[in-house]
Amino acid sequence: MGSLDSWSVEFEKIGWFIPPYVTMGEMDEILRRNIEDQGGLTQAGLGAILADIYSPSNIASLYVEKYSVTPFIKDYMNILGDGLEAHFLGLHYAAVATLIPVVEGVSRRLADKRGVEHKHIKKTIKNLCESCKTEVASKKLGAYEEVGSMIDSFERFATKKLYAGSGEFPHDDNTNRNGIMHAVYADSDYGEPINSYKTVAAINSLCFLSEIDSGLSWFPPRRSEAGMKKSLYYSMCQKIAALREKNG
Repeated sequence: MGSLDSWSVEFEKIGWFIPPYVTMGEMDEILRRNIEDQGGLTQAGLGAILADIYSPSNIASLYVEKYSVTPFIKDYMNILGDGLEAHFLGLHYAAVATLIPVVEGVSRRLADKRGVEHKHIKKTIKNLCESCKTEVASKKLGAYEEVGSMIDSFERFATKKLYAGSGEFPHDDNTNRNGIMHAVYADSDYGEPINSYKTVAAINSLCFLSEIDSGLSWFPPRRSEAGMKKSLYYSMCQKIAALREKNG
């Protein structure tokens, strides 16, 4: 298919990027909805689409089949497990506050392994992405032009959105590490499912980069029996979340 840079540009306008383990059809649906809304797809509208992409079954498969075997990601299995469970229980503040540190932890560990870590996290992520993109292009790994666009898209999301200054974040969902972790944002400023969707997508991008580094398969996870069991549990968590909301 070649470069996906034009997709990356459009996604960046609405606070999104090109993540791994998502089909072309799913990404095209986001673009189609944005066009229907005359380029003004809201964060609530984006979140509704991402809810189907990051469903209990998809998240469960990622957790069981990808996270558990991927270097540096698997070092955070308990933390990821708690954060994802909190998400499906509707504990959105707890979920995003648990998941966001994993982004920095994996970034630093993987960058250190590749010899490109920097004292500042944004520079670390930039160096890491450039290192992996160079390897993919030089070795012509897979659909390397598409992969290059994906890596660039993630790098811009991480450095210009997720790790931007809290006062510089341009979208009303406020999925921003500094605003959340330094308590600049209060209750009304964030705490929606989209905060977890975006953070999980960032973790998935790091999982993808680690697969490039280690030579593991980039393919999306399959539906294993263990993944199905985990999915059923997450669905039960959603029912508990509905009961919590109903009863205040």
